[in-house]
Amino acid sequence: MLFRSKEKEFFASSRPDIAEAGTGSRRKQMIKDLEQNDPSLYRTFSEELRKHDGIAHFIGNSGRYPFCGRGRINTYAVFAELNRTLINFIGRVGCIVPSGIATDDTTKFFFQDLIARSSLVSLYDFENRDCIFIGVHRSYKFCLLTLTGSGKPNQRGAEFLFFAHQTTDLGDPERRFVLTADDIALLNPNTRTCPIFRSRRDAELTRYIYRRVQVLIDESQGERGNPWGISFKQGLFNMTSDSHLFRERKELEKAGWQLQGNVFVRGQERHLPLYEAKMIHHYDHRWATYTPEGDTRDLTLAEKRRPDFAPLPRYWVEARHVAAALAGRWKKEWLLGFRDITNTTNERTVIASVLPSMAVGHTMPIILPRNDDAHAIILFSASLISFAFDYISRQKVGGTHLTFGFLQQLPILPPSTYSLPCPWAGAGPAGGVTIGDWLLPRVLELVYTSHDLAPFARDCGYDDPPFKWDEERRFQLRCELDAAFFHLYLGTEQEWREQAAPELLAYFSSPRDAVAYILDTFPIVKRKDEQVYNEYRTRRVIIENYENMAAAISNHT
Repeated sequence: MLFRSKEKEFFASSRPDIAEAGTGSRRKQMIKDLEQNDPSLYRTFSEELRKHDGIAHFIGNSGRYPFCGRGRINTYAVFAELNRTLINFIGRVGCIVPSGIATDDTTKFFFQDLIARSSLVSLYDFENRDCIFIGVHRSYKFCLLTLTGSGKPNQRGAEFLFFAHQTTDLGDPERRFVLTADDIALLNPNTRTCPIFRSRRDAELTRYIYRRVQVLIDESQGERGNPWGISFKQGLFNMTSDSHLFRERKELEKAGWQLQGNVFVRGQERHLPLYEAKMIHHYDHRWATYTPEGDTRDLTLAEKRRPDFAPLPRYWVEARHVAAALAGRWKKEWLLGFRDITNTTNERTVIASVLPSMAVGHTMPIILPRNDDAHAIILFSASLISFAFDYISRQKVGGTHLTFGFLQQLPILPPSTYSLPCPWAGAGPAGGVTIGDWLLPRVLELVYTSHDLAPFARDCGYDDPPFKWDEERRFQLRCELDAAFFHLYLGTEQEWREQAAPELLAYFSSPRDAVAYILDTFPIVKRKDEQVYNEYRTRRVIIENYENMAAAISNHT
C-alpha cells in the first residue's frame, strides 16, 4: 500500500460518486463539500489522511530508508530495503515483492544502488495468471528478489527472468539472462531501472541495437545527449481539470456557431476540435470519429478517400486557448503526437501521427523538437512507427502507459543519419541520394491524405493536392519503409559480423534472420493477415523488400 491517502479507494464503498469523479479539482471540491454535507465521513477521511501522512513522515525522516523513504512511499519498497539492511556482511536474503521494485520510477534509486553495489543476485518476475496467490488479481506482477551482503558482491551480473507463470519456468535457460551494471546503464541510462525481456534472445538483440543507436535523450550528456532537441508536453488540455473549456456540438450550434469540416466558426472566431489519442493511428490522423451518440467508430474507406472529410471530436475548444497552450513553444500549423495508453500485448505498442494544430487531450502527448523543420520531423515520426522501433519498445514498456521516461530511453536514429548516402539507392560515397531523400516522399505520401494537413505538406516543400488514399499502395510503401528502418537499426551483413556478440550470432547468423524473428513477435499482425490473406503477408513483403535492398547494397559496395 502507498503511505498516501488514496482518495479513490477510500470513497469506493461509502461515496462511489466521489471515487469515480476522476482526478483533479472536481473530486477535491466534492471532498471539501463533505465538511458541510457529511461531517462524520469528512472527519473519518481526515483522520485516515493524518494517519497516512504521519507514518509517511516517520519513515521518510527516520534515516533507515534512504532510497525508499522518499516521494510516494510504498510499504513493499520499504520492506525490500529493510530486508537488505538486516542481512549481515556475507549473508543473503530472498523475498517476494511486486516487480515494480526493478521497473518503477519510484524505486529507481533503490534499484540503482543494488546494481551499483552488486547487491542483486537475481530477480524472477511472475504474473499471477495461474493464481499462485489466491485472492490476488491474475494480472498482478510479483518477483522473487534475492540480495547479497556487501562482503560477497555479485560480480558476474544479476540474473533475470520475466513473465513466468509457474516456478517450473525457472528451469528454462532460454528465458533467463544476465545483465551487468554496464548493460543497464546502456539500456536505461537515465533511470537505471531494469528493462524487461521475454527471453535471452531478446536481451542479446536489444543490447546489440543499443550499442549501435543512442537513446533519444541521454540526460547525462547534456545537449549532446538530445540531438533532436526534443521536449514533451502532456497534450494541451487535461480532460478533467480543463473540462470547463470544452464545448459540445449541441451547445455551439445553439449559440449560432457553424460547423465547417470539424471546426466551428462564427465570424472571425473559431472553436477547434479536441483530438483524443484514440482518434489517431500510424500515418493516419483520421483513424476514428465520434458519433452523435458519443461513441467512436473507425472511419470507412470511402471517408478516408475523401480529402475533405474531417473526423468529429467529442468536444471543441476556443482557438485562443489552443494558441495560449502553445505560445512560445510551437509556431507551426501541425503537431506530432502519440498515444499514451498502450501495452506490449497490443497489435502495436507505439502509435504516433502528424496531425493538424488543434486542441489535444492529455492522453496524446505532444513531441516538440527544437528544430521545427518539417523534413526532419516527418523522418523522426517514421522511425517511431517502424517495426524495428516497436520491437525495442516492447522490451522496455512495463505497464499500460508510454511515458516520457520510457520514450526518452528508446533508441532513435540521430538527425545525422538521414544526411548519409542511401546505400540501397546506389549513392556513392561522394553523395547523391541521401537516406532522407529516399524516405521523405514515401512518408509524405502516407501522411498527407487530407486538406487539413496542407500546411504540413507546404512545409515539406509540397504544394500539390493530398495524395489519394489507396490501401494497397499504402501497404507497399509501409513495407518499404519498414525494410529500410531494419537496415538502419540492424546494419549491413558486414557490420553484423563485426559488431554482433558471439551470444547473438548463436541465435541469428545474419540481420535478415533477426528481421524475420522480430516480425514474428507481432502475433496480432500475423493473425489478422492470415484471416484475410491466408498468409503472414506483412512479414513476407517486408522481407522481400529487405532482401532487395540488401542485394542493392552488396552490388554498390
